[in-house]
This record gives sequence, C-alpha cells and structure tokens, in this order.
Amino acid sequence: MFRSWFKTLSSLQKKGLSLLLFGSFFLFLFFSFQGFQFFQQNRLAFSQTPELTAEIREEEMPQRIIIAKVNLDLTITPARIVNGHWETSKEGASYLLGSGIPGQKSNVIIYGHNKKHLFGPIRWLKEGEEIKIINRRGEEYIYSIIQTKTVTPNAVAILAPTEDAILTLYTCTGFFDRGRWVVVAQLQSE
Repeated sequence: MFRSWFKTLSSLQKKGLSLLLFGSFFLFLFFSFQGFQFFQQNRLAFSQTPELTAEIREEEMPQRIIIAKVNLDLTITPARIVNGHWETSKEGASYLLGSGIPGQKSNVIIYGHNKKHLFGPIRWLKEGEEIKIINRRGEEYIYSIIQTKTVTPNAVAILAPTEDAILTLYTCTGFFDRGRWVVVAQLQSE
C-alpha cells in the first residue's frame, strides 16, 4: 500500500516539476522578449537633443560612406529625430538632418546599426585611419580618425555642432545596447 502511494506521489511530483519548469521557462521567455522590445523601442531615444539647424542642399547630402580598413561601403539616407527617436535605416547608414555638411566646418553625424554588415566593424577602427564620405554631387571628403570611445545614451553632447570639420560615427554597443560606440574623425586638409 505504501509502495503504490509513493509511486503515485513520485509521479505527481515529476509532473508538477515538469509543469513548474515549463512555466518558469515560458515566463523567462516572455519577460526577456518584453525587455528586448523595450530596449528596441528606446535604442536611439533621447530625452534631450542639441539644436541641429544646418541647412543642406540636396546635392550636398552625404550619399556613401567608405571605410576601406573594415571593408565597409554603405549607402547613406537622411534621417531626423522625431519625438525623441532617431529614424534609422536597416540597410545602410543614416545621416542626421540638421547636423553638419560634409567638407564644411561643423559636426556631420552618421548612425548605423551595430551589425556585421553595417556599423558593427567600426569598433575595430583606430586613430589615424581614414573614412571617405561621398556626397550626391560625387565630391569626396576624407576624414582621419582622432578618437574612439564608448559613451552613455544620454551623452548627447557628441551630437552638438562643432567649430572644426568633424565627422561623428555612432552605433549602439553593450548588453541590450546600453552604450554608444563613437568614432570621431577630422576632415583632412585639401
């Protein structure tokens, strides 16, 4: 009698444990997905942004970015910050409208997702290496890297206009994209 009772109890415990494990796994997946969705929505969200007022003619807009050192050649599309979120391209790089004009004094800001075929490889760039920007008119501008760094998402000062001809490349980095990887380059003399 006790033997059959222990078998029944043991069977129920196994079923209960299986259900508990399954339920726990399901909850883990659910909350992981919810967390991922939250971070995706806020990937390039800004609580404040610098005033970006540069006016650019269509032919001056950057069209391509080439970084030979990491075999990168991407199309650039114009993007804005709307309601605190930066519009981004899933296929190429995004030029922040209102930021600087390539070849002129100011801060040209270009974002790309941290993916192998997009801006993921910019993490391996070093000071002195070159970045080429080609505008829609076909004019080429060569920038030389002067700094690379990781910043927090609220470090929006890197988006501010500058007195020098600067190019700022920007991508997400870290666990759940909690940081920003930044490459700053200066226009080489003509």
